Parts: sequence; structure tokens; C-alpha cells
Amino acid sequence: MRTPKCVPLLLGMVLMLSGCGLVDRDRGRPPLTPMPSNVPTGPEYASVDDVVAALGKGGFDCKVTARTIFPHGSNAVCEVQHRGTTVYNDIDVLSTARFSRDEVGDSIDAGRRKSGHTIVAAGNWFIWVRPGVYAYDMAAALPGTVVLEPLPVK
Repeated sequence: MRTPKCVPLLLGMVLMLSGCGLVDRDRGRPPLTPMPSNVPTGPEYASVDDVVAALGKGGFDCKVTARTIFPHGSNAVCEVQHRGTTVYNDIDVLSTARFSRDEVGDSIDAGRRKSGHTIVAAGNWFIWVRPGVYAYDMAAALPGTVVLEPLPVK
């Protein structure tokens, strides 16, 4: 059986269009959850070290216990001694060159809704504060941030 000459041409066109982004490659993937509207667009930080430094300027000596640097961002865990408690700050900074505001919002939503985290956020970064009752204290040390309480599971 012979293949009609137009079939390879049509397949080639579909492949070309998908490569140009004109065919939805993310079909079947749920839409992104936008960044909450009350999250300020700044400050933006280049790395977790910048967030740790900002916490230091705000009065919290944050000891980094784990760090990962990847091509389009970084994350770390740092500990603060506060009111007789060890507060763990899981910090994520995402590159604005690679990730949209809605992609950052989607990550925040996953933490709040799926895992019940209390988040401090602004710009291109966010912190999961444990225990969550200290999130407001961490936010006070980082001007221009908001605290996002956990959300009910969908």
C-alpha cells in the first residue's frame, strides 16, 4: 500500500508548527495558578543568599543548613533562633529570565494548598516558614512582603 504524497507533507507541517509553539504542547496539563494579586512584584532577588542577607539586615541571623543552586534559580533551608524556637525557612528563588510570575504563583499555590504551608512571598521568591506562626515575624524583617496562609485542599 502506498502512502499518499500529502501525508508526509502534513506530518511535516504539524511538526514544524509544534516546534514554533503554534500547537499547544501543554495540552492536558492543568492551567497555572496565577500569583496571588496581593503579592508585590518586588523586591526580586538573584539567589537565596540575597534573601538570607535581607533576613540578616532585618535582624535574623539565618544559618544555612542546606543549599541547591540550579541553572534557573536556587533554594536553601536556613535556621533562625527566635523566641526560644528554631524557625526553619525553606527559601526558593526563581529566575525571572526563565519563570513567569504565574509559574512562581503555581509553586506557591502547591505549597499552600497541597501541603498546607504558610508562605512569605514577594517578587520572584518565597519562603515556607516552619512553624507557620513565625511567618509574620519573618515577613516583618523583609520589607515589601506578604504572608500567605495555607489554603483548603481542592
